Amino acid sequence: MVPKKLPLDLEEEILFRVPPRSLVRFRSVCREWNTLFNNKRFINKNFACGRPEIMLNTHSHIYSINVDFQDENPTIKVRDLRFDHLSCRGYHLYGICDGNFFIYSFLNGGGGVVWNPLLWRQTKWIAKAENTCGKAIGYDGSRPEKSYKIIGRSSCSWQGKVTDTYSVFEFATNAWKVTDHTRFHEKPELMNDSGRVSLNGNLYWTAYNSPHTGQYFIQMLDFSKEIEKSRKIFCFTVEIEIWVTKDKIGNGDDGDDVVWIKFMTVSRPDFPILLSHISTSYFVDNDIYGKSFVLCCPSKRPKAAWVYIVRGDLCKKIKIDQVLCEFQSSVYVPSLITIP
Repeated sequence: MVPKKLPLDLEEEILFRVPPRSLVRFRSVCREWNTLFNNKRFINKNFACGRPEIMLNTHSHIYSINVDFQDENPTIKVRDLRFDHLSCRGYHLYGICDGNFFIYSFLNGGGGVVWNPLLWRQTKWIAKAENTCGKAIGYDGSRPEKSYKIIGRSSCSWQGKVTDTYSVFEFATNAWKVTDHTRFHEKPELMNDSGRVSLNGNLYWTAYNSPHTGQYFIQMLDFSKEIEKSRKIFCFTVEIEIWVTKDKIGNGDDGDDVVWIKFMTVSRPDFPILLSHISTSYFVDNDIYGKSFVLCCPSKRPKAAWVYIVRGDLCKKIKIDQVLCEFQSSVYVPSLITIP
């Protein structure tokens, strides 16, 4: 008896929910699947339902940490992403957008690459930008088609005024442009605190006042307007309250009218401080096992990297054996997206 083949629309409905790492292996199953996995609409649907992972990079390695939310015994899987350009120590990972890594090298004249570790593909070489720092990758989400950019910023202070110079590399034109924004020097000054997270093309991170007042802010780099903004103010407390937006933030939404709701509370006296270091990153999940909170952070003695998984009364602490040195971490979603 010849097995019956599922309708193509039903196959697609099943496959777009499959993790992208598995889809990469499934390309060789048949020509139809390979064509489907290159379809932009399918790729975006698969990315929209992707599970977050933690990216952790040291001076010589980039790791991806996947969390398996098993019922009573959550586990992690650590993958060495093995980027060939990291054979020297002149690189710096400046950001992740749509599962693509932007890596910049200060050696051999400088420059950067955009790389999707899932596809093992270097998609773009970025020419060196003069006199900029803090580069980041994102896109203008206010347009019908994503317009990818890299933005770097440098600041110069003179007589109470600050001139922020933004250098913007647009993938569409393959060139850098420079704009200046002048502002008055702010008192107290905002200091960056945590790793950065990409959402709908924009970049978000936390910051605090210097001198420290106990207040924290959500900072945003708006890739459509090419400027930084400050958002919600919140205060540090011993008890950890995790808040999320009531509705998903869509493309082109600047966050002005966002409504926040409490997602869960973590009340453990031995739990690490969240807003403390660029090595600290975290995300939440709500699946068949319930609401979960995942945290990656360092310890000083011994120097190591740890993952905490919190769900209800469960709090599991797992050591990342591969990392015994300083590192940075952030949250990202693996994807089949290729940045042109």
